[in-house]
Amino acid sequence: MADTVAGLLRVAAERDPDAVGYGFLADGETDLRTLTWGELERAAARVAALVGRVVAPGGRVLLVFEAGLDFVTAFFGCQLAGVAAVPVYPPAPARPAPGLANLHRVAADCGAELILAGPATVGFGAVDAPAPGPPWLSIAAATAEDPDDLTATDVRPHDLALLQYTSGSTGIPKGVVLRHAHLLANLESLDWFVCRPATGTVVSWLPMYHDMGLIGTLLYPLYRRMPAYLMSPLHFLHRPLRWLELITRVGATISGAPSFGYQVCVRRAAAATGLDLSSWEVAFNGAEPISAAVMSEFERSFAPAGLRPGTLRGCYGMAEATLLISGDRRGDRPATAADERLDGGRVTSGGFPPGHDVHIVGPDGQPVPDGTPGEVWFRGPSLSDGYWGQPEATAAAFGATLAGHGGGFLRTGDQGVVIDGRLFVTGRLTDLLVVRGRNVHPHDLERTVQDVDKRLRASGGVAVALDGPDGERVTVIQEAATLDPATLRRLALAVQSALLTHHQVPADVVLVPPRSIRKTSSGKLRRSATRDALLAGELEVLFRSNADETEAIDVPAPAR
Repeated sequence: MADTVAGLLRVAAERDPDAVGYGFLADGETDLRTLTWGELERAAARVAALVGRVVAPGGRVLLVFEAGLDFVTAFFGCQLAGVAAVPVYPPAPARPAPGLANLHRVAADCGAELILAGPATVGFGAVDAPAPGPPWLSIAAATAEDPDDLTATDVRPHDLALLQYTSGSTGIPKGVVLRHAHLLANLESLDWFVCRPATGTVVSWLPMYHDMGLIGTLLYPLYRRMPAYLMSPLHFLHRPLRWLELITRVGATISGAPSFGYQVCVRRAAAATGLDLSSWEVAFNGAEPISAAVMSEFERSFAPAGLRPGTLRGCYGMAEATLLISGDRRGDRPATAADERLDGGRVTSGGFPPGHDVHIVGPDGQPVPDGTPGEVWFRGPSLSDGYWGQPEATAAAFGATLAGHGGGFLRTGDQGVVIDGRLFVTGRLTDLLVVRGRNVHPHDLERTVQDVDKRLRASGGVAVALDGPDGERVTVIQEAATLDPATLRRLALAVQSALLTHHQVPADVVLVPPRSIRKTSSGKLRRSATRDALLAGELEVLFRSNADETEAIDVPAPAR
């Protein structure tokens, strides 16, 4: 078995050169484009030769791409060149400034020497031209390179493969350091989670720029040399049943999503026709709080299409652990627990792969007994070295010591409980929001909301998580300087549209009068206090709109 990502690609191209490696549904409907393992290696070698003219092994390259095979080729080109890939979310065409600003923060933080972009995103380089920073280069230039001219780079397990930046444009970005050894260790854990299938097919609409999509559905298929068929998350958002149609078309065995992905399919189940989900073996559910009700409704709604009981399995992880920390494997006990130590039925995120050392720790820093809630601490072979160039933040998150177990633990910031060796994640200990597998800073959502209209007061809103009938939902509580009901409704829908367009975040919106948001004496937002005041009925609500109403909003379609 190869011990680097570059080695995995070379082995696949050598042993199965004509087998399909990756497919991409370019239009979300019928236009399926593919790369064999052999074609991918040659295309990636061209990219590596191009990148190698600018960046020496060990350097960092930002990847700015829409979803597609160009991103796949660029990522593996970086691996063959021995440089670290730094994927970033592409700027929004209608409002590129915030995305470009975030891109420059990331580039400055990691010392990137090049920005590699696709045909649909390289134009941002012209918009960006006056700004200092690394040069932009189109992947199209790689077609002129000869893959045989690539000087083989001796890539080793300890070399840096990927910097996975936490999302958010406010404050200092944090790049999670992931070496080849970290990635290979977590790919082995993922293989354990899906019960080491001899063959299979993966389908995914998850963003390729974040850990769940990149590692779980792009790298894992390479690890097992099984085909992966991908589609744009925007195409999924516009018509979620496209996901299930693609599973049907290719006979996928492994596919998954955060809980909301299953929820939006349930809402549209009545419109589903011609589905055959009998091939689906593992439908993983993670990256945000898992709803037992949604899992049950999804299995019930799509049982007539051949979906088998027990296909949906919970899992838990984070970028700092590379990806997977725990997973509920097929054949394990039922996914929900009605234990008296838990508040009603909870969905388990499963047990722990070999080598994963997980403990639940109380506020005093001591391990708590089985069934007692506390903070989830993790240590294992896929645990990152820390945050790039940020020793203090690294020490705070990765340097925890547990009595009787030594040091080197990651404090996840998540609250959980272990019962009979299986993890149940019960909440978060910080204001950070987890949306569709991404960490989202509330500041970013709040800024976007207040840019929508001058009647939405600056520094007069908070983004928080509230429990809903289908699990946690992002809720924006925002002060509005108007009392007109029709205007309030338009403002709320505009806010929801902006959050979907710029952050891919569905949100409930609660509009309140001026001076309603709780703040400290120095004027800092008190998000938890504002959330609690809303739940206690202490805030006057001018207008309330839930995320479901965004179905009536015309969100721009992705470019084809």
